[in-house]
Amino acid sequence: MDTTFNPAEIAAYEHATWSRCAPGYRNGFAKLTGQAIEALLDTTRVGPGSQVLEVGAGTADLAAAAAERGAAATAIDFSENMVAEARRAHPDLDVRLASAESLPFDDGSYDVVLANCVLHHLADPSRALTEARRVLIDTGRAAFTVWAAAESLDAFGLFFAAVAQHGDVPDLPHGPLFGVTDPETFDTLFEGAGFQDVAVTQLDSVWSMATVDPFLAAFGAWADLDSIPVDTRNAIEATVRERSAPYKRGDRLVIPNPMLLITASA
Repeated sequence: MDTTFNPAEIAAYEHATWSRCAPGYRNGFAKLTGQAIEALLDTTRVGPGSQVLEVGAGTADLAAAAAERGAAATAIDFSENMVAEARRAHPDLDVRLASAESLPFDDGSYDVVLANCVLHHLADPSRALTEARRVLIDTGRAAFTVWAAAESLDAFGLFFAAVAQHGDVPDLPHGPLFGVTDPETFDTLFEGAGFQDVAVTQLDSVWSMATVDPFLAAFGAWADLDSIPVDTRNAIEATVRERSAPYKRGDRLVIPNPMLLITASA
């Protein structure tokens, strides 16, 4: 695991990125990450009476799904814009502004801690896992997702290949778990934070959409395409449209982008 990174730079980059993505998140990336919701809830046995915390919640759709099962759910995110979007989408949900690496809750406050496609964005994942373990009861459960191996991420590859063809791919700040898929690394991290029974499985998620427009909108916001020359942006978008054609399945585009599900017990 690479340790040559600047935590402050990573945090600033991630905050700016996801704050920018917040308005369109539910119609974009959430259509993909949302496919992990049932697996996250099922593997941690979330049901009536469960005390659930969603960390790095984005628009808090996972916490909302937990609440629909009868759980008492709380969601936190470090982006003010995401918190606003989550509260707008789920007005009855407890959504708070907070960092995964410094949770504002007492020890043993929750039965379950969940994080959906968050861990690889964190500057200090070890600290976040230690915090997750701290707020769990001694019989608590945790589940996290990260992206699977890069070569299997067709959705991401489609966009990045188009960017590489028409301009320089930026050297973006990223945390020590960005791109990591080795189960032994996860075992070490989770056990170091006090977890046990760590298991890693793959979720074969796909980005399914009627047109490529929401895909372009999501990645355009993420990569801040509005900041580059319009001709370059148009060329990137045209290439994505052209190269998305092989993913047509009937009246939809279906683009694979699997995740890894990491589960552990306190």
